[in-house]
Amino acid sequence: MPPEPAALADAHWKALRAKQRERAGSLLQELRALGGDAGVRDAQRALAHALSRAHWDAGRWGEAEHAHALLDELRALCRRPGTDEVQRFELSKALGTAHWDAVRYGDARRANRILGELRNLARRAEATEGQRLVLAEALANEIRLQGGPRGDAAQVAPLLVDLRKLADREHAPEEQRDALARALLDLHHVARTEPSGEQRVAELAALAARPASTPAQRLALVEAMQDVPWKTGLFGNRARQDDLVGAVRSAASSAAGLQRPRELLCDTLVRMHARVRRAGDDAFADRILDRLRVLVVHPDAGVEAWVALATAVCDGLWIAGTFGNRELAEELVEILTLLTGDVEASARQRVTIAGLLVGAHHRAVRHKDDLLSKELLTLLYAWAIRPGAAAEVREVLAHGLELADTHAQRRGDKALAHRIESALAAIGPPPAARKASQLAELALEA
Repeated sequence: MPPEPAALADAHWKALRAKQRERAGSLLQELRALGGDAGVRDAQRALAHALSRAHWDAGRWGEAEHAHALLDELRALCRRPGTDEVQRFELSKALGTAHWDAVRYGDARRANRILGELRNLARRAEATEGQRLVLAEALANEIRLQGGPRGDAAQVAPLLVDLRKLADREHAPEEQRDALARALLDLHHVARTEPSGEQRVAELAALAARPASTPAQRLALVEAMQDVPWKTGLFGNRARQDDLVGAVRSAASSAAGLQRPRELLCDTLVRMHARVRRAGDDAFADRILDRLRVLVVHPDAGVEAWVALATAVCDGLWIAGTFGNRELAEELVEILTLLTGDVEASARQRVTIAGLLVGAHHRAVRHKDDLLSKELLTLLYAWAIRPGAAAEVREVLAHGLELADTHAQRRGDKALAHRIESALAAIGPPPAARKASQLAELALEA
């Protein structure tokens, strides 16, 4: 009994994700053999799925010619009599990927040609909302390109008109309005100090105020509201600050129970807090930090959110160049103790935590806070020698201990330097080719 086309397509996708490219190629050949019969609808659908995914995979590996060939094959498949909208949706997805690649690499001619294909697919009466969504996302990407320094600003207005037409339809899915919000935010980043910047904020506020608005739309409003020159732009007074906090509350409420939107909002609050703290507005910075705490101190909060809070607390301590808040120092130690404990985290997250720990310690050293630097150095050492520590994490922490050793020697504290060198010996020999980087030299400056 021959294999089911859908099962073959699923196996092909699993092979691509597992980077088993040779097996994926043989499965695609089987699907080509099955999909070659114009009368087998399921086989053609499965082949379209596989070609779209293979096109994405070829782009991931930088195989441009192979990606172009797969896209041409998918185009030819969708020109056959009896092609349905499921197959055309796969073509739309592949065209959207190709358009984004053309935008990223500045190939304006190719991007414009592919955008024309997406328009032709989406304007048909029988086109699905999925096909229109791909067009909306492509228009948003094109607006980002044309609105930026490498683009042609004259093309932005007609592109934005087309995107608004899609998003303003009564029954348009919210994902299409998400694309509009992203485009408006990109344009706001470019012209935030101009009158059009205020107009973008107003339009984003109108999107976010609707009962059906998504976390992405509300987050875009928060991003736009905080992306202004502090104290000289829109939000230098209490009323504007209250509006910004209200937008943060709304975004947090919309993201409740959704991990990724919460993490993105946390990242936005970290950047907002740093800007306000750097401007010396500590009262408002404390309000922002409180909103971040509310997001993070939650049963569903993940490691990324706790790292964001630790980063913000570090900024609260030192971003203005002075140290003077013992409560924040104690909070920082508590968070880092939690993160270096029995917490489930990915390899990337553990490296991030290690870097944060090393950076916080050297900030404390530079600001001559002996109590905090001692607590952080103890944490750093304990986490470096724990059983099962990954090599990448040990490398970062060992580098931090080397910097601490240099600090101690410069201060003439031979006893501390000796203890740190003993700790380094316990971690293991350093790589033979390790060299101090420019960032390491900056970290050592008083």
